Amino acid sequence: MEAGIQIRIAATLSLFYISVVYCVTDPNDLAILNQFRKGLENPELLNWPANGDDPCGPPSWPHIFCSRNRVTQIQVRGLGLKGPLPQNFNQLSMLQNLGLQQNQFSGRLPSFSGLAELRYAYLDYNKFDSIPSDFFTGLVNLEVLALDDNPLNATTGWSLPMDLVDSTRLTNLTLMNCNLAGFLPEFLGNMTSLEVLKLSMNSVVGGIPESFRDSMLTILWLNGQSGGGMTGPIDIVVSMESLTSLWLHGNHFSVDDDTEEYCGIDYSLPLTKMVKDWQEAEGKDTSYMDLEDSKGSIPARPTGFAESFTSADGR
Repeated sequence: MEAGIQIRIAATLSLFYISVVYCVTDPNDLAILNQFRKGLENPELLNWPANGDDPCGPPSWPHIFCSRNRVTQIQVRGLGLKGPLPQNFNQLSMLQNLGLQQNQFSGRLPSFSGLAELRYAYLDYNKFDSIPSDFFTGLVNLEVLALDDNPLNATTGWSLPMDLVDSTRLTNLTLMNCNLAGFLPEFLGNMTSLEVLKLSMNSVVGGIPESFRDSMLTILWLNGQSGGGMTGPIDIVVSMESLTSLWLHGNHFSVDDDTEEYCGIDYSLPLTKMVKDWQEAEGKDTSYMDLEDSKGSIPARPTGFAESFTSADGR
């Protein structure tokens, strides 16, 4: 009798152990991934099993990474995927790292509202054409966001909402050439975690806010603003002692003798290259400078994240 009870207990524990180790992917996560695949013009590039029902595996689907039965990463950089994202994408509530860069995703960006676990979001170099007003709501753990080279709200432009203030861990914000418009928000200068801010080739106007004085930014790119560009004095940058790269060319700032040397010079370059750039800047219009060296805004892959997090060109 006693032996029978022990056998039943052992069997129950074994089943429990198996269910923990081989847990099936959360049904809602699975549904969203299937919607994602269904919306693509070329889903075969994902190499996902046609009748698969367990992205977390084992084995896991290509480009999908999980913790237990929840999807935590999607890494599809540079696959050439075409199509929209599901508008309920933010229901992937345990998502931490999203690498969609260098594809041809299009249409309206879904709201990322409520993705409280999201730390890294690479959406750059796609064809997203609009961004919802609540996109930034509740991104409390966000560290890196890249939206560069997307034709967002091309007719009206868009601006950064106050919701971004809640992203107190944000270190890298790169929004180059994505139709950002209006004044540079005062709150950006008060975000003490922010180290890299790249807003080149947009339609930002006005001056550099006073809140940027003594900012801990190491990289600030505001060059090439259209529609009149940015104006006003740039004496504030002299107080930004952590700066290693400052690009302000292609605007209409008023520059005095104390601040002229700061414009458009990348202090992270080798000395010989820095001097050469300075000489060229002194002798001609610096608006010719392109952004081919702008792909270093992505930090090294954090411990525990997928190998596909990094790439040869930093995207």
